[in-house]
Amino acid sequence: MIDGLLTALQPSVTFAAPVMPVELDPTLVKVLLGPWSGLGAFLWGLLWGSFANVVIWRVPRGQSVVYPGSRCGACERPIPWYDNIPLLSYLLLRGRCRACKAPFSGRYLIVELLGGLLSFTLYTQHVATPMIAGGAPALAAWLLWFVFGLALVIVTFIDLDFWIIPDGVVLPLAGLGLVVAGLAPDVLGVTLLDGALAAGLGFTLLAALRWLYLKRRGIEALGLGDAKLLLMVGAFCGNAGLLWTISAGAVQGLLISIPLLLLGRRVANRSLEEVHGDDPELGEEDPDAGVMGVRVPFGPFLALAAIEFMILGEPIRALIQRLLL
Repeated sequence: MIDGLLTALQPSVTFAAPVMPVELDPTLVKVLLGPWSGLGAFLWGLLWGSFANVVIWRVPRGQSVVYPGSRCGACERPIPWYDNIPLLSYLLLRGRCRACKAPFSGRYLIVELLGGLLSFTLYTQHVATPMIAGGAPALAAWLLWFVFGLALVIVTFIDLDFWIIPDGVVLPLAGLGLVVAGLAPDVLGVTLLDGALAAGLGFTLLAALRWLYLKRRGIEALGLGDAKLLLMVGAFCGNAGLLWTISAGAVQGLLISIPLLLLGRRVANRSLEEVHGDDPELGEEDPDAGVMGVRVPFGPFLALAAIEFMILGEPIRALIQRLLL
């Protein structure tokens, strides 16, 4: 059984071989390794981080992410382009609307910054570092992993606010991951078989746990959205990523949520009843169970673990193999 697990943890496409020298166009090398390339990757991430804020706000409310343009939530006035520059406008306006002076949530700044940092980190990992070693830049890998990481950020903040994981975010990404695995397994390092098995296993495991809990106790222990999130994670990260996401997500969920609850802080921004009403299948919190009776969204911790694997995939594989042995 251990041998089978170790085999599943091996990367579907091997990246450990020595990097062979690749002849690249000097102009391309100059652009991709130039002093402004990292800044460009960071700015690219900021732009899409700004779009992620739009998705986080509008998708749970059933609104279009395209129309209308950005507006102040307090006075409903359109926000001009010069007040909508990622990161910079928020800092210059000190987080307030120019027209009515109403404060904007600090989340806008955080999500934009996360987008920039994700893009910069992945650009360094998949483009700059291979080129410095004499290999070819993996531009497609950078962009695909960035889309995956940004989806995880979006899922995190929507789940913290609404206790849902939107199908419109995770299902298209799951399909994209499987298509890439089938057509170009070198890009993500996952074959179609590995990705499909992991996606199916992740969804089935959590969906089965949810069904069993509903059957035995009549209430939900896990949302079906968490199962769909693992569908996306499995498609992009394969079996090794799925194993890490479930195990590390559960452990980190306990390590983060229990201290917060003991300090009187909630993990989610709103209670489940406030968002979804008195649905009998949701059950009620048990005040006699202390912090263990408080409901906590699982999606953000799964997303955190998936981001860890996205950035530290090879060291995590090696760690799991050592633990199993």
